[in-house]
Amino acid sequence: MMRVSPWQYINRATPGSGGFTLNIFRSTCSRTGYGTVLMLALGSPLAWAGELPHAPWDWPLTGLLGVAAGIWLGSLWQRRRHEHEQAGTLRFLVEHSSTALLALDEQGQLQAAGQGCMALLGRQPHSLEECGLPPALCQALQQQTALLTTPQHVELQDAQGRTRQLGLQQIVLPAGRSPGNWRLLLLHDASAEGRPVPLGNAIATVLQGSRLGLCEFDLGKQRVSCSPGSLHKLLGLDVQRESMSLDDWLQLLHPEDRPLLENALQTACHHPATSHSLECRMQHADQHWEWLEQNLQADPQAGDGAIVLALSQVVTARKLAEAAMRRREQEFRTLVENSTDIIARYDLQLRCQFINRSVSRYSPLIRDEHIGKTVGEKGWPADVVALFESQCRQLIETWEPRCFEMELLSHNRRYIFETRLFPEFDNNGKLTSILSVDREITDTRQANRLLSEENAVMEMIASNQPLQDTLAQICTMIESQLTGGLCSVMLLTEDGQHLHVASGNSLPPEYSALIEGIAIGPEVGSCGTAAYWKRTIIVEDMENSPLWQPYLDFVRPYQLRACWSTPLFSSTRELLGTFAIYYTEPRTPNPDEMRLVYRSSHITAIALQRDLHEKKLFQLATKDELTRLDNRRHFLEQAEREIKRSQRYQQPLAVLMMDLDHFKNINDQYGHAAGDQVITHFATLCREVLRTSDLTGRLGGEEFAALLPNTAGSAALVAAERIREAVSQSRVEVNGQQIHYTVSVGLSLLRSSDLHVDDPLKRADKLLYQAKHLGRDRVCHDLPPALD
Repeated sequence: MMRVSPWQYINRATPGSGGFTLNIFRSTCSRTGYGTVLMLALGSPLAWAGELPHAPWDWPLTGLLGVAAGIWLGSLWQRRRHEHEQAGTLRFLVEHSSTALLALDEQGQLQAAGQGCMALLGRQPHSLEECGLPPALCQALQQQTALLTTPQHVELQDAQGRTRQLGLQQIVLPAGRSPGNWRLLLLHDASAEGRPVPLGNAIATVLQGSRLGLCEFDLGKQRVSCSPGSLHKLLGLDVQRESMSLDDWLQLLHPEDRPLLENALQTACHHPATSHSLECRMQHADQHWEWLEQNLQADPQAGDGAIVLALSQVVTARKLAEAAMRRREQEFRTLVENSTDIIARYDLQLRCQFINRSVSRYSPLIRDEHIGKTVGEKGWPADVVALFESQCRQLIETWEPRCFEMELLSHNRRYIFETRLFPEFDNNGKLTSILSVDREITDTRQANRLLSEENAVMEMIASNQPLQDTLAQICTMIESQLTGGLCSVMLLTEDGQHLHVASGNSLPPEYSALIEGIAIGPEVGSCGTAAYWKRTIIVEDMENSPLWQPYLDFVRPYQLRACWSTPLFSSTRELLGTFAIYYTEPRTPNPDEMRLVYRSSHITAIALQRDLHEKKLFQLATKDELTRLDNRRHFLEQAEREIKRSQRYQQPLAVLMMDLDHFKNINDQYGHAAGDQVITHFATLCREVLRTSDLTGRLGGEEFAALLPNTAGSAALVAAERIREAVSQSRVEVNGQQIHYTVSVGLSLLRSSDLHVDDPLKRADKLLYQAKHLGRDRVCHDLPPALD
C-alpha cells in the first residue's frame, strides 16, 4: 500500500467526516489561538474535496494530525507575539532609562538607546555607526550572538572633537524576559576629566560589576524575581539568590519610600502602556542605604496586569552627587545672595538669566526686571554696553575668562566696577552661559586717583609753582572725583571784607565776573555766608534758600542749583578764603563727598598758606619790615637791572637820594617808636607822590633812595620838589603831639659813562650832603643850568 502524508489523509476526507473535523476545530479554538483555527479551517475543505480511497482509521488519524499541527502553529504564533511584546517592553524601558543603554536585536541592529547616550556621546544614536564606535567593533556586534566575555573599551571623538575612552559591557537579562537573542549593552565613560587613560583592572572591575538589573514584580504571587546576579549587584545579597517575597522587598525599602513603590506598582497595573519612573532607597546587605532608579511597566501578557517589569539601577553615587550639588548650590546661592558683588548669568545672546539682589544698590531697575534683558536694554551708556559686549564676544571665541573695568553713573554718583567674566559649560563641555561678577572698586580707584592727584598738587606746592596753577589743579582733582561738580576757590582780600575769585575755570566766566569782589556777610550766598560765619554752608537748592534769594536773577541764566561752600583757614585759624562746589541740579552731599570736600579744603589751605609763607619769606628777603619798601639789597638789584635797560634803550633815568633832617633829635625827644612812625609816614608819602613804576627803597636808618625810569631832568626835579614839599607841609601825630620834620634830597641823572648803579648813587649822595650843608630841607642836583 502506498504511503501518504498526513496532509494527504486530510485531503482525502469525505464530506461525511466534516463533523469530526469541526468538533476538533471548536475544541481547540480556546487553546491554540486564531492560527490553529485558520489552519483547521483551511484543512477541512481540502479533505472534503478528496476522492482517494482510505482506510477505516484514516479519519481519526487525520484529525489527530490536524489537532497537533494546529497546536504547534498556534504556540509558534503566540511565541512570536510574546517576543514582540517583550521587545516593545524592553525597548520602552531602555529608551526611558537615564543610563547609556543600547538594545540590539538578533541581527545586531540598534533598536533602542537610553537617554544617557546624549550626555555620553553628544547625540542620540539611531544605529551602531552613529554611536561613533569603530567599524570593526560594529561589525563584530552585528555578527556576535553570544555574550561579551570581558568589558570592551574603545576610543572615540565626541561632538566637540575631544578624544574620550568608552567602556562597553553586555547586561545579563532574566531568563524568558529577553526577546529572541536581543542584548543590552551598557556604555560607560572611562575617561578622566576628558583625557584618555588606559583601562586597568580597576576600571574593568567597575564595568563588570555594573549595578544594573531587570526585576519582575508578580503582584498575584507577591514575589519579586530578578535577573541572575542582580540582587547581589543591587543590594549585596547572596549571588545565587534571584527572587524574594514582595514583603521582604518592601522591608528592604526605606519606610518613607514604601508607599511610593506601592503606588507606582498599582499605577503601572492600571496604565500598562505607560512607563513609570521611581527613585527609592533600599537597605544594602552592609546596612547602608542604596538609591535605586526603577523604570516600571506592566507586562501586557498578564491579563490582570499583575506582573510589572522594572529596569533597576543603583544611582547612589548620582543621588549623593546631586545632594552634594544641591548643598553646594544652596551654599553658592547663599553666598551669592549675600555677596556685595553683583553676580549675574547671561546666555550666549547676552540675555540675563540670573542676577543677585546686590544689583538693587546700583540700578534703578528692580531685580526681576533684569531677567531676560540684554545689557543694552538695562539703560547702560552706549560705550559701557559696547565694552561689555566686546569682552563677552572674546570669551565666546576663546573660552578664556575676561577682566576689565567699567564706570557707571547711578543715583547721581559715579561707580567703578571691576568686571570678571567666566565661561560655564555643560557635562559635554559645551559653552552654555557666561558668569559675570561685578565688584565695586570705586573707593579704591578713587582713593588711588585722589592720592596720585594729591601727590601732583603737593609737588606743585613744594616746587613753588604759581598759586593760580596749583589751585586750578586742585579744582580739577575734585571735579574728577565728584561727577558733575564745578569747583571754585575764593580768597579773602587785604581788607578782610571781600572775596576774590582765585580759581574756577569750570564756572561760566560771566558768573565768575559777577561774584568777583563780593562782600562777606551773614546772608550773601554760600561763599559770603561761609566766610562770615566761618563754617561750612550747604545749599541743596538755591531756589529754596534764603541765602540766594537776592541773587536768583543772576544765577538762573547759568543753571546753577546747588552750592556747598567751606571756609579755608590757616594753621592759626585765620580765614584765608572759601572752597565751593556748584551743581546744575539740586544735590545733598553724602558723607563720602563731605569727607572729600574737607580733605580738599585742607590741601587748598596748605597751598594758600605755603604761598603766604613764600610771600612772607620774599618780603623778609626783599622788603624793609618797617616801611614795606624795598630793602637795600633788593633795591640795588632792581636798580642795576633798570639802569642796564635804560642804557640799552637810551632812555633817561633819574636817581634820588633822600635823608630825613635832624632825625636823631626826633628819636631823642619823642622816642624810637615815634621815630619809626615818622619813617613809616615818609614811606607812605613816597608811595603817594611817586609813580608805581618808580623804585623806592630804604637803604638804612633814615636814608632812602628812589629810581625814576624814563624820567628826564625837569620831571625828576619836579618829583623831588613834590616829595620835599609834601614832607614839609605834613605833621605826624604821636601820642597827641604833632611832629614836624623835613627831608633833604640829592638828584642826579644817569650818564652814558655810568657802568654800575653805584655811579649815579654816589653823585646823588654827594648832592644830598650838599643840601644838608646848605641848610637842609632842599633839593640839590647836577642838572644843566638850562634846567635849573
